[in-house]
Amino acid sequence: MRGKFVVSVAAVGFALATTFAPPALADENDEIFLSVLDDEGITYPSAVDAVKVGMAVCDYLQEGNSLLDATQEVSNETSLNIEDSGFFVGAAAATYCPSESP
Repeated sequence: MRGKFVVSVAAVGFALATTFAPPALADENDEIFLSVLDDEGITYPSAVDAVKVGMAVCDYLQEGNSLLDATQEVSNETSLNIEDSGFFVGAAAATYCPSESP
């Protein structure tokens, strides 16, 4: 399971590196998610990157992984500490896959 998450995060990085003009954010949920991260003081390399990783978190959770597993993966694969990773995962779940949110 970890491999799929790592591949998703790596694919996001590759896509961002090869895209000159990132697309506009898709919908209001993206804006809400980013606003929640901003309000908490969680930094991210780009809005597009944060949204894509947030959506990858939901894919990871929907495969049967726990919130704790997702938190550890985000912490391992990003520069976020475990507390910020937990907040990121919670915000992603609440925004993009509420059925996976506590």
